[in-house]
Amino acid sequence: MGTGRAPSEETGRAYGEEHSMPFNYVTVAASSDLFTPATRAFGDILIIGKGAVGSSGSAAQRFTDPATAAEKYPMGATKLVEKSEANATAVSVAAEFPTGTEVVVGKDSTAEVRTVKSVAVVATKVTLTLDKELKNPHPVDDPVVGHGTSDLAAAISTAFAQTPPPTVVWGIELAPANPSWTTAFAAAVDVPAQIVVLANTPLNEQPGTNHPVELLAKHVTAVSNTGGDGSERIGVAMLDRTLTQTKQIALNKGDIQSNRMVLVAHKSDDDVAAAVAGVIAGHEPHISLLLKPISIEMTQLFTANEIEAYRTASINWVASPVLLPGHALYLGEGLTASPVGGKEYVDVVRTLDDISFRIKAALIQAVGDLRIDRPGLRTVVTLVQSVLSPQVNRGVIESYAIHIPLLVLMERERATLTADELKQISDGRSGRKVEMDVSVVYAGVIHQIAVKLVLKG
Repeated sequence: MGTGRAPSEETGRAYGEEHSMPFNYVTVAASSDLFTPATRAFGDILIIGKGAVGSSGSAAQRFTDPATAAEKYPMGATKLVEKSEANATAVSVAAEFPTGTEVVVGKDSTAEVRTVKSVAVVATKVTLTLDKELKNPHPVDDPVVGHGTSDLAAAISTAFAQTPPPTVVWGIELAPANPSWTTAFAAAVDVPAQIVVLANTPLNEQPGTNHPVELLAKHVTAVSNTGGDGSERIGVAMLDRTLTQTKQIALNKGDIQSNRMVLVAHKSDDDVAAAVAGVIAGHEPHISLLLKPISIEMTQLFTANEIEAYRTASINWVASPVLLPGHALYLGEGLTASPVGGKEYVDVVRTLDDISFRIKAALIQAVGDLRIDRPGLRTVVTLVQSVLSPQVNRGVIESYAIHIPLLVLMERERATLTADELKQISDGRSGRKVEMDVSVVYAGVIHQIAVKLVLKG
């Protein structure tokens, strides 16, 4: 039988009070407020192109799958502005459809499917010539609905069809009847994309000035040079397959001939520019585009002479090397449209953009905090090392060197400094500006191998 006794109510209360509120001479409230550098996507695409027939265009929209884009940018619809009689081979409508578009004329039981053979526009009247006669009469205001998808939706779908696919594709819709490229490029400045492409817009001779691809080249160059941090971008354009190779090559000139542009030759009816943009977006910046698979339909290939001419002109091409099994299609090269400035390859430009942003994102925490003295500048060096050392470990870059002239002077004994060197330190501190040189060794991948094979008896 137990001899203990239950604690009294008073004893229990005193015990609880004694242990619920301990007395501390020092109290620390711990929390986490670590600095996290900003991040920048490396493969988001912006596609500018014509949307639904009858639309007036729309602002930038973000897509993560092609189905949503197809719903957003359908082929569109219009209506008859004049009565159409039975056996008619042409109809008058309020808005034009591109030649080759399959349309449904009428509704309910009188609806008929025809293909647009040609388009004629006089003032506000649009006449569509059809591939065959209509069987039924159709009154004014009967609908004319397009089958399929618009240029913009088709381009977005083509970009997503690549392997590996992009993560995000933006779309800016233009009015098909009167596309305002200038307005679209103004809106594109604020879109967080690194690759810009024009839907179903090959580089050709029409118009002779201010061609949309020329405007694209001016846009990516201007935004990359003068835009905000992280807004650097490249443009992708396809050549017009109906032109001779001589004419195609001659178009790589002026603003288009830039290391911010990527041109591709092809023999396909698909939107190859959108496909190439999808290929680029699916790979990290330092990955070469050489022999990366591209998902398009193309049965005819380029000859060796044609390939050499494109290579000399800094133009990429679509190839199907016999040494690769499966007869699939690949990008024949990974060139920018200009080798000037040592930026002949797309991966060089993209890697510079990526590392530049990473360094700036890490250094922003030093601005307004670190002092211009030895500890402060050594911390700056450490911040840059925290960005570049992982890139070395991942094999993105081979090595790097960081040089801060002021730190070199501050590391020396003050008595050994000349008057000019002391002035440099004083000017740096009074101006509150630190200059730093960062050199990176980038080892590109092998693009060609030359083998001398000798057989001896």
